[in-house]
Amino acid sequence: MNLHLNMNIKYKNILKNIILALSIVLMFSCSNNNNPDILPPIITFTAETGEYRVKIGKDIQVSAIVANAIKPLYSWKLNDKILSTEISFNFNSSVAGEYFLIFRVDAANGFAEEQIKVTVLPFVPPKITMPTAYACYAGKEFKINVRAFDADNALYSWILDGESAGAADSCIIFSTNSGYRTLELEVRTEEGIATQSFDILVLPQSELEPRMFFDNGRYRSPNNIATPIFSIPLGKSLVLSPTLVNISNTAVFLWKINDVEQNSTTGFMNFTPTDTGIYRIIVSAVENSEQTAAEALVKCVEPEGTYRRTEGAQARATTVYEYMPAPGQFVDFQTGSTIENARLEIQNKFDAGSTGWVASLGAFGGYLIVGFDHSLNNVAGKPDLKIAGNAFAGSSEPGTVWVMQDENGNGQPDDTWYELKGSETGKPETQQRYAITYYRPRSAFSSVPWTDNYGQSGSVDHNRYHTHEYYFPGFIAEKYTLCGTRLASTMIEGDLETSIAYSWGYVDNFGDGSRPSNLFYIEDAIQVDGSPASLQYIDFVKIQTAVLGKGFALGELSTEIGIPEMVANN
Repeated sequence: MNLHLNMNIKYKNILKNIILALSIVLMFSCSNNNNPDILPPIITFTAETGEYRVKIGKDIQVSAIVANAIKPLYSWKLNDKILSTEISFNFNSSVAGEYFLIFRVDAANGFAEEQIKVTVLPFVPPKITMPTAYACYAGKEFKINVRAFDADNALYSWILDGESAGAADSCIIFSTNSGYRTLELEVRTEEGIATQSFDILVLPQSELEPRMFFDNGRYRSPNNIATPIFSIPLGKSLVLSPTLVNISNTAVFLWKINDVEQNSTTGFMNFTPTDTGIYRIIVSAVENSEQTAAEALVKCVEPEGTYRRTEGAQARATTVYEYMPAPGQFVDFQTGSTIENARLEIQNKFDAGSTGWVASLGAFGGYLIVGFDHSLNNVAGKPDLKIAGNAFAGSSEPGTVWVMQDENGNGQPDDTWYELKGSETGKPETQQRYAITYYRPRSAFSSVPWTDNYGQSGSVDHNRYHTHEYYFPGFIAEKYTLCGTRLASTMIEGDLETSIAYSWGYVDNFGDGSRPSNLFYIEDAIQVDGSPASLQYIDFVKIQTAVLGKGFALGELSTEIGIPEMVANN
């Protein structure tokens, strides 16, 4: 089988499905593969727009990513001549032109063959590989470093709002006023010139003030001042912890329940109510002589199981309660759309019985909340939930899974969310209670700036492959905040872009085979401190993009999902 792939971003998701489908065909057609659980070899390349470029006489390393190859043998060919038998090698040509290299892997479980294109040029001008939008704060210096390919011995020129801003390989922005500013960069070498403009969003100093809040699992807008409410069945415990903004973990925390001081002085409090009713929780953080407070209500309801539903029979989730995507190239809700439009778009796919992926969640934090027509039981030692993605070797966009019981029995997902732990839970690079704020871009076809609760900033970049005006959802006025557990990005940038999978526990994640990549266990549900939630059953599921990563060519990592469904155990 000979598959020639053009890694154009425009066909990214179509390509994923093609590769997966071909993998299944190969799995059953390869005579050497007697184990149906072992896939044949899969080859991927993720170079910029499907090709490499290099100057005459210079080396360029071309590499393949090979998955599921048992005892592999590799070969690179050009015009049927073998150039190398390694997985990577340095290609060099003294003649300008286009060269089509064939990479082949022969393995005990089958073979695969793919093609890449190397363009050899007499001149290679520089190429700027930077975001086109940044966010910073008034009264605070912000440094931007040049990132560019083929820029050896380059000369730099920065222009800020029409005035010179320096000639170094970095630029420092300092502004006392908030609002958008325009920054321009020129990179000049002997072989050409590259230019790029940037939108710089200067935020007011008040954005740097310490604050905190309890996250109830839904998006936050500037006018969202309602006190979050959590439910807990009588006889169970709930661990509470606020999301911190411009507050360090070294702060001293003071807790009160119904105005009664508690013993806990950490960022976590384990609360076991003794009777049904509503409890008022206030936590204060004291740091550098400053005190910041957050408030939540905890509703203690009837014991677990009181509202368990057994009458339904649908294997798949039936109801979409909320679809709140983060900005992204596959998010197309333009000015005038509503959050109900977004929900109905996905609900219609549910109603039609779609068997493919039904939602792209956008960059970090984007989510979909769905429900079943009956409670899904926690079957000990067995998976309970199936959620498909469209990952393949070298392309994973992991999403976390959250589950909820209808603890108060009102049929709505307004109780308490519990995360299903994965292979990255508890690791130092995994950030729980991470909060990111996305801002409406300056104009149509512009990138979306963001800041987070650690003082970092970046952008979700607009690209030429998805040309709708706004990647920012049109039903959000100016900004919105999404919270969740952030995993470290596995995106490898450069001439070769790939997103490596985590081991297990995430949607749209290729995995390492230690667990089925699309099956999930209710028994993995944890409290915010990592302790077991010990749920007997669930009613609602939330899937959320868990990584904040992007490539120069591929754009942002965005979890894609199919319709969640129960496993036969239930």
